[in-house]
Amino acid sequence: MKLRTAVLPALAIAALAMPAAAPAASLSVDKSCYGPGERVAFSGGGYTASGPVALSVGGQQLGTTNANAVGEIAADLPAPTIRGKRRTDLFTATDQTNLSLVANAPVRLTSLDVRVTPRNGDPSKAKRVVARGFTSGRTLYAHVRRSGKLRNVRIGQLGGACHTLDVKRRIFLANAQAGVYNVQFDTRRRYTAKTAPQVSFLVTVFHTFRPASVSSTSWVRID
Repeated sequence: MKLRTAVLPALAIAALAMPAAAPAASLSVDKSCYGPGERVAFSGGGYTASGPVALSVGGQQLGTTNANAVGEIAADLPAPTIRGKRRTDLFTATDQTNLSLVANAPVRLTSLDVRVTPRNGDPSKAKRVVARGFTSGRTLYAHVRRSGKLRNVRIGQLGGACHTLDVKRRIFLANAQAGVYNVQFDTRRRYTAKTAPQVSFLVTVFHTFRPASVSSTSWVRID
């Protein structure tokens, strides 16, 4: 019993003498997906107080920021334009005073695109609209313009991390005049030319008519 009693205080003293484990560095971003040119906001902690911290991606240093008095960082960088639909880049924050303090954060990137099928044709028919990358809003609109006239059309709700959509909608009125229209897609209910992000292109409207069917009735000649 005496041996056990003697050992316990010794273990407690040894535990108190051991240095506390240093907190691990951390890095995170404020959104789940970013479109081209959008600002990626980074935040983290566990770095050397008031020391420099370098941000990099794929081994390429993008810049440095200084931690505050408690070792926290906050920085933002523009999201790069990518090829293809989506990509995930691994960003790294490295403490420049203590290189062992390193943290990573995956950043999901998306391109901006709208595809309308068929793009041209009869205005009375619904078109398939496939969109992605409108990460600044939740609803996609089409603004149809021609000859000084404007029509705002709600296309649908954007979903998923990178705000995608795949629906069938009638963009034009059934009796829309034939001609070339400018159609701008964005996430604002009202049209402004400076809205960003946006995708715009020209659409040609023409009406298709079915020929009248020929009757199969047999005619009998009467003399």
